[in-house]
Amino acid sequence: MWQFLKRAAIPLRVAAAIVAAYLGYVFLARLTSDQRWAARQKQAQTAPERESKFAATYGGTALKVLQFYPRESVVTEGQSTLICYGVLNAKSLRIDPPVGSVYPALNRCVEVQPEHDTKYTLTAEGTDGTTATAAFTVAVKPDVANLPRITSFEVVKHSQELGRHYFTIAFSFENARTVTIDPPAFSPIEDSAPFGQFIVEPETTTTYTLTVIGKKGRKAQKQLTVEVPKG
Repeated sequence: MWQFLKRAAIPLRVAAAIVAAYLGYVFLARLTSDQRWAARQKQAQTAPERESKFAATYGGTALKVLQFYPRESVVTEGQSTLICYGVLNAKSLRIDPPVGSVYPALNRCVEVQPEHDTKYTLTAEGTDGTTATAAFTVAVKPDVANLPRITSFEVVKHSQELGRHYFTIAFSFENARTVTIDPPAFSPIEDSAPFGQFIVEPETTTTYTLTVIGKKGRKAQKQLTVEVPKG
């Protein structure tokens, strides 16, 4: 009898192992299915939240100017700066005054070199025909080192002949291309040496104004009063 039970115990143990394995498989399968369902539920719940955050940040599918600014809002004459822009859902855009090649992008910069205070305006157009704009101004300040200046303006000689007084006036300047005098004593001088002189014969005391103009159109002036002796 003992030997029979002993021989019969082998298949029972195998059957118990098979049953245990099956129950474990069902448990794990159900657990995995529950996890997948929970993940889908979580995804379904967070999708609207993600869409809401996207819409709040980037405007959803609407046309939007994300950014439009200069690297420096004030530059010195002759220097350049960068204009940076970003647009969303735009089919085309332009910047006025023109700054070269521009096209819709989320983040892009172009170089500009304004000669004077300049207002830049970005206009973007969406696929539905709507437009969005943004603008700013870049100020241009003079380059002090290159400003036109008059370094001297004086009478260097005075003579008298036949009752008339003759005065030789000399001048010198820097960073200028054009020189004029008022009252007129010579024609405007263009691109000359940075010095010169002229002779005047005023009948009465006269104040002369020397004007020099730089290549950027900036001016410098200086006055000189020539006194004519009486008698």
